[in-house]
Amino acid sequence: HYDDAVFSCCGGIGELRQAGEEVQVWTICGGKPPRAALSSPYVQELHSRWGFGAEAVALRQAEDAEALRQLGVTGISFSVPDCIYRLSKSNQPLYTSDDSLFGELQPDESTRIAALSKKIMQRVSPQSRLICPLGIGNHVDHQLTRLAAERTGIPLWYYADIPYIFRHPDWQEKYLLPSFQAHSIPISKIGFEIWIQAISAYQSQLSTFWDDFEHLRQVFYAHWQSNPALRLWHQLV
Repeated sequence: HYDDAVFSCCGGIGELRQAGEEVQVWTICGGKPPRAALSSPYVQELHSRWGFGAEAVALRQAEDAEALRQLGVTGISFSVPDCIYRLSKSNQPLYTSDDSLFGELQPDESTRIAALSKKIMQRVSPQSRLICPLGIGNHVDHQLTRLAAERTGIPLWYYADIPYIFRHPDWQEKYLLPSFQAHSIPISKIGFEIWIQAISAYQSQLSTFWDDFEHLRQVFYAHWQSNPALRLWHQLV
C-alpha cells in the first residue's frame, strides 16, 4: 500500500539514502479502483470512516509522493487495486469486511499472483536487492505481495510489517524461520526523525491505528529505542 514501506522501513531507507544508495519504493496495490467496486457497501463504509470518497486512491498517492519526496526516493505503482476494490470474475467484491482483509486469499487471486510475479521479474534489475513484507497480521494484500515475490525465484529479503508487529507480539515465533539470516541497518536519531516526518505525510491513514500523532510518535519511539535499526531477513540456501 501507499504507506507500508515508509511505516515499516523508512528509518532504514533514510540511512541508505544518506549513504548514497538508490532506493525505489514499489506500491504493489496502487491501481485505480474499478468503477463497479465503488458501490460496494464495505468500500462506502471505509470511505466514510476515512472522511473521503472516490478520490481515496488519488489522495493516498499524493500523500505517498510527499513522503517519498522528503526521502529523495523514487516511487513506482503497479496496477493491482487495493483488495477492497478487487472484484471476482463475476464482478462481485472479493473482500467485504474487516475480518476478510485478514483472512484467506480468495481463489480468484491465483491468476493475479502469477501475473504480478511476471511483472516484478520484468522490473527488477540483476544488481538490485528485492525486499518484501513478511506478511505479519495476514493482511491479504501483504500475502499477495509476498507470494508473488517468492514465485519469481529471486533471492528475497523480508521486512517486519508495521504497525502489525505492535498488534502481534508473538510475530517473531510465527514468521521468522530458523533458516533466516538477519541483517540490520542502524537508525540514528536523525534517521528516526526523518522516519517520523515522512510518516506524518499519511494523514488519511493515521487515525486507523493511532489516537493522534503524539501517540504514533510515542509508539515508534519506544520501538526505535528497543531496537534502533531496520532489521531484514534473508533465506539461507
